[in-house]
Amino acid sequence: MKYRWDEFNQLRDILEAEINGHHFDRQQARNLALTVASRHPGCAQTMHRIAERMEDGARH
Repeated sequence: MKYRWDEFNQLRDILEAEINGHHFDRQQARNLALTVASRHPGCAQTMHRIAERMEDGARH
C-alpha cells in the first residue's frame, strides 16, 4: 500500500503542537485523523482515538 506521507506529517505536526501546548485546530486534527483511519486500516484504531479526543476537547 502506498502511504500519503503528507497526511501523516500534518498529523504529526498537530500532535507535536498539542504536546507542546501550542494552539492548533482541533477540527482539522479530527478530520485528518479520520481521513488517515479510512485510508490506512492498520492504524485506524489509533486514529479513531485521536479523532475522539479532538472532538471531546479532552487533553490526555
